[in-house]
Amino acid sequence: MVGKALQGWMDAHGLPAIAAVVLAVIVGLALLLVLGGYWLAT
Repeated sequence: MVGKALQGWMDAHGLPAIAAVVLAVIVGLALLLVLGGYWLAT
């Protein structure tokens, strides 16, 4: 079910949107790691 919804979303939006989502996830995880590490260090 999730796979079909994802497939439909990808077909509707195309490569630029997929790339933007992937980049956003990577940036979000990086920020989480940096802020989490800083919070733990203080």
